[in-house]
Amino acid sequence: MAVTAGVIAAVGTVASVASSEKSRSQTKKASRVQERVRQTQDARARLAQIREARMAQAQVLQGGATQGALGSSAVQGGYSAIGSNAENNIQFINQVDTMQQRIAKRMESAGNWSGAASAFGGVASIAGSFSGGTKPKGAAPDTGGTPTNSNIGID
Repeated sequence: MAVTAGVIAAVGTVASVASSEKSRSQTKKASRVQERVRQTQDARARLAQIREARMAQAQVLQGGATQGALGSSAVQGGYSAIGSNAENNIQFINQVDTMQQRIAKRMESAGNWSGAASAFGGVASIAGSFSGGTKPKGAAPDTGGTPTNSNIGID
C-alpha cells in the first residue's frame, strides 16, 4: 500500500513539474512577443520624433523666408535647436529601451530559476515519497491514534 501511494505521489510530482515547465515555456514565448510589441512601439516613437522635428524645422524655415530672414542666425539657431531636441528625445527612448531589455532578460532568468526550483522540488518530493519520509532517530512509531501517556513518554 505504501509503494502504491509513493508511485502515485511520484506520478503527481512528475506531472506537476511538467506542467510547471510548460507554463514557464508559454510565459517565455509571451515575453518574446511582448518584447517585439515594445520594440515596435519604440520604433514608432522614434519616427514620430523625427517627423515632428522636421515639421517644426519646416515652420522655422517658412517663417524665416516669409520675413526675409532665411539666412539669419536666429533661423539657423532655431532650426538646429529643434534637431538637437529631437536627438535628445530619441536618445531618451533608446535609454529606456536598453533598460527594458535588461528587465526582460532578468525576468526570463528569474523564470528559468523558478522552473529549476520546481523541478528540484519535484525530484525531492519523489525521493521523499519512496523513502517514506524521514523521522528523527529514536522517534516513537506512528500508532495512528491519539497520543496516550504511554506512547509519549509520560508515566
